[in-house]
Amino acid sequence: MAAVERAFDKADLPIDVVEDRSLRIPMSAMVKVFSEAERLSGDPQFGLRVGLEMKGTDLGAWFEYATQAPSLRLGIQRLAWAITLFQNGPSITLTDMRDGAIWRYHVPRESGAAFSSHSDHDIPPMLDFARNYLGADWSPRWIGLDYPDLGHGQILRDLLQAEPLYGRSALSIPLTASDLETPRPMDNGGHAYCSADLQARVLSGSSEFLIAVEACILLGILENAPELGSVARRMNMSTRSLQRRLMLDGYTFREVLSKVRYRRALSLLRETGLGVTDIAHGLGYSDVANFSRAFKSWAGRPRSSFTR
Repeated sequence: MAAVERAFDKADLPIDVVEDRSLRIPMSAMVKVFSEAERLSGDPQFGLRVGLEMKGTDLGAWFEYATQAPSLRLGIQRLAWAITLFQNGPSITLTDMRDGAIWRYHVPRESGAAFSSHSDHDIPPMLDFARNYLGADWSPRWIGLDYPDLGHGQILRDLLQAEPLYGRSALSIPLTASDLETPRPMDNGGHAYCSADLQARVLSGSSEFLIAVEACILLGILENAPELGSVARRMNMSTRSLQRRLMLDGYTFREVLSKVRYRRALSLLRETGLGVTDIAHGLGYSDVANFSRAFKSWAGRPRSSFTR
């Protein structure tokens, strides 16, 4: 556990995020977590082994929504639409070829960053998605990787049962025309998701940038450091650039911070047994009176009227 905490600390992430799958974690932070975990474990295939232990349901409702599409082609199209609601930056494409198509998952990468472990962990969920339609024993002819050959090709072949091709622009999987039209298996009786369910999970009227800022503020609140500087660092921006960009969305940093604090305070007051002192301190207030005044200014009435 200590090694895991060190990896998260290196990536400037509180360990609490492990327990909350709804948090939108900056991609750069996720890459750092995997890179540091690989270094600490000494296992060059750390990311791939993590991915092999994952299930599609671990990725949330957007993945389950896509697996309920009538065919693999339509499922990938659902993934391409839904991923923009739950991840900032990455994209999914399906490019038709003469004998099928290439399915690509593209993640913007920082120059010089060590990201192979993060890439590796994404491969098994992609295969798992295709196998929902094509069967548990299906494997592609090859898998394209978005990093250079690091000398671990045989390990990848053994674990993935496919030929790795390096230096591609995105993680890539070839699919035949027959693969793409394979129908969905019988329903398993689980929850039937629709696009409205997913859209309801995203903050209405917010730009992707604003959603990312709010996510970084929430991460800062969890580690008692929701200051402008720490949020800007997570966004890989200067404080001045962050403030200017927020102004384009019509907000100041203080306004966004207050919005996130209010939303979290309201949830904690209504849904937990935490006392007001613990909630105030958890939101970064050293004085309960200041929290109470802030809450009244947000809600227009005392926080006592919102408790369970």
